[in-house]
Amino acid sequence: MTARPVPSEDEVLARLVEGGVAARVAGGDLALWPRVARPGWTGAVRAARPLVGEIAALAEQRRVAGQVRVLLATAGGAGVAAEALAGSDPRLVVLDTTDPPQVADALAGELAETVLVVSVPPGEDPQPVRLLLDTVHAAFRAEGVPPEAHTVVVTPPDGPLLPAGASPDGPVVVLGPDDVDGPWAAFTAYALVPAGLAGVDVGGVLEEAAAVRAELGAGTGDAGGDHAALALGALLASAPALALAAPDEPALAEWAAQLVAGGLGKDGHGPLPVVVEGPGAPEWVDLPAVGIGDVPGAALTTRGSVAEQMATWQHAVAAAAHVLGVDPTDRPDAHDAAAAARGGPAFTEGGVEVHAGDWLPDGTATVADALRALVGPDDGDIDGAGVVHHLAVHAYLDRIEDASAAVLRAELARRTGLPTTFGWAPRCLPGSGQHAKGGPPAVRVCQLTADPDDPGLRPEAADALAAVQEELAGADAAALTARGRPVLRLHFTDRVAGLVTVARAVQQL
Repeated sequence: MTARPVPSEDEVLARLVEGGVAARVAGGDLALWPRVARPGWTGAVRAARPLVGEIAALAEQRRVAGQVRVLLATAGGAGVAAEALAGSDPRLVVLDTTDPPQVADALAGELAETVLVVSVPPGEDPQPVRLLLDTVHAAFRAEGVPPEAHTVVVTPPDGPLLPAGASPDGPVVVLGPDDVDGPWAAFTAYALVPAGLAGVDVGGVLEEAAAVRAELGAGTGDAGGDHAALALGALLASAPALALAAPDEPALAEWAAQLVAGGLGKDGHGPLPVVVEGPGAPEWVDLPAVGIGDVPGAALTTRGSVAEQMATWQHAVAAAAHVLGVDPTDRPDAHDAAAAARGGPAFTEGGVEVHAGDWLPDGTATVADALRALVGPDDGDIDGAGVVHHLAVHAYLDRIEDASAAVLRAELARRTGLPTTFGWAPRCLPGSGQHAKGGPPAVRVCQLTADPDDPGLRPEAADALAAVQEELAGADAAALTARGRPVLRLHFTDRVAGLVTVARAVQQL
């Protein structure tokens, strides 16, 4: 990897101000970047205005029909964006995984009161979502609920999930743009339709985002005369890593990290966003700290509504991409996969099958020793470029029932001394997955996978869902390995026992 000169944050900010970058981003000047694979985000707020009335009418129609629970089957960053817009509203249930227990949890709700929203932006793999669609429709039929009357499909005009032929008895179809995807789709139908059906004021969201863009275009703002978007963009372009905390808006922090990692982590470079629990996290002291909302000790803070902060973060990443000379919308490595390696585990301990590459020393017999081998010695920055060695945990688990797995993040960071990211997979792959494969090579990846136990689904449905989940994890591990990234897969044959074993192993580091 060739080292790039790293300008200071102040130097970058001065360049952004002198170049009028804030106004140029707000105006959608595509000459700012070497290329733009999906430029639709630049005009998304304006283009989405006709949706306000359409979504409001659709929401009223569903309310009258008693469909007050929204189950979103999606891929990429659309689900995270919709979740951030909806906040903690329990009416929205995001299903962006084929983990059988999490699918079963989603189907345990009152299906007669549920509307299924299928949202697949262009560029995302439609097959897992198609399987979710079929699984939910089967559950509808089993309960005597007519599937088509409880389904809304959000798709590009020529999307693979576009229903064949128009029918008054078919699902409602809302067309989304064909030139935007991932977290950049936050202000498009892919996120606005499910959020709006869950009660979010879509018109208000678009007004707030438009106000931020107008402020940027006029060159006004706070943060000491420079808008927060430019100050944040300067930090992203100059810092090798940053700690990000949003205790009151966890989905917004997850979305922002996905935007940064996927937008800037490519060509062997890009800042590492580490979402932490709060000021007590080890990275909060060691890395530049950014607070979404007021967080004690933050070096930089973004404020405002969710929509205002989303617009600010999009502009910041776009500005940083201009400085770094990359396309912020392209994720060339996010979906890159290779044939999964086959073979049994290196060893098994306490309900955990341990799978690893040739880097695992012969004779390793405990999960703790496997983790030690993965982490290795902290050998500092590489080639003088300020690249941060770090650990990435990708958990292919049920983020509701297996939520305790996220507690491992902070403890791993403390025990290893490495900045540690944690993401629920596959939803983290557009961000962390892109950065791990396309960003700086100094990453070690730990995958957490699991048998489905007995999720309460039909056996054939559970098997099909589990097979897709296993295939996604295996293909991503193979792609990482092909790029020289060490991958340790800890597979739980029993989820409860496996989590206990891994927690104990981490305590031994």
